[in-house]
Amino acid sequence: MNSAKDHRIVVQRRGSPGVMSWRPVQTPVPGAGEVRIRIEAAGVSGYDLMIRGHWFLGFTKTPYTPGEDFVGILDAIGPGVSNFAIGQRVAGWTFGQGGGYAEMIVRPAETLVSVPDGVAPIAVAAIITNYLTASLVLEKTAKVRPGERLLIHGATGGLGSALLQLGSLAGFEMFGTGSEKSTDFIAGNGAVPINYRSENFVRCIRELTGDGVDVVIDVVGGPRQLWRSSRCLRRGGRLVMLGMASIYKSGPAIIPFSLLTAGAVAILPNGVSVPMSPSMLSFPAKNLDWYRDTLTDLLEKAAAGRLRPAIAAEIPMPEASQAHAMLEVGGLVGKVVLTNSK
Repeated sequence: MNSAKDHRIVVQRRGSPGVMSWRPVQTPVPGAGEVRIRIEAAGVSGYDLMIRGHWFLGFTKTPYTPGEDFVGILDAIGPGVSNFAIGQRVAGWTFGQGGGYAEMIVRPAETLVSVPDGVAPIAVAAIITNYLTASLVLEKTAKVRPGERLLIHGATGGLGSALLQLGSLAGFEMFGTGSEKSTDFIAGNGAVPINYRSENFVRCIRELTGDGVDVVIDVVGGPRQLWRSSRCLRRGGRLVMLGMASIYKSGPAIIPFSLLTAGAVAILPNGVSVPMSPSMLSFPAKNLDWYRDTLTDLLEKAAAGRLRPAIAAEIPMPEASQAHAMLEVGGLVGKVVLTNSK
């Protein structure tokens, strides 16, 4: 019987960041088709914050360990795995199952990809969830085409910055909302910055474009925000709801009101549509070839210097509560990443 111990973050109940604690647990052993990874870094996402602070039907039950994306060194291989080797650096996504805020994790080998040389673990952790989500939204949900105009709200967060960088590589004409201190970052990633605190973004978009943008990707949410976003669209445009960052301040009650607003926008006689993005908790798991191919391509672009994920903060894994508190306050540029000491 395995008696070795490692540590992980455990959420015992819903609540503030303080409900998370660093606890010793029995080291997991990989079964058939599985491998064990010693985690070097894990990303912190809005999803992690949402399910820690609020209860949602069908989502993870307490106690649990958060963490959807991770990178680390493979240190044990279960029966039937032949495509990986001990000591290899791999990365993966848990598809809503969590477990990344830990020293060790066991995952099916088919859900992992190799990490190319030259990409630091902290950069890999910043890429996985955000850039895969951005890829899916740009290609399959919004279906943005060359020459179209794109407005990205929350353009300096982990997901917003991923959208900026992928949009820049694709040559889209982009606009991004952020605070005054993020102006240089947004401009440096190929978009026209709009200060959402001091400027009316609807008026700015109309003045800058004349007739609006083709696509708005809104990670903020809330009825008022979504309605204003819809007014930035030209006829036939697409409004994509991608997250509910405003839930941290307004609570989960904004979700049904946001959906009602989106439904109202979709039935207006102006040709505007509200395409729903496939669930990032299920789509990659059901489309493993897309997931592995896309993640491998993203990591190779990073290795070639074509993608440079922004890191807002690097926090020791046992201090995950600090990372969650930082993200809830907002105003960060890039992704918050948790790291394990060597």
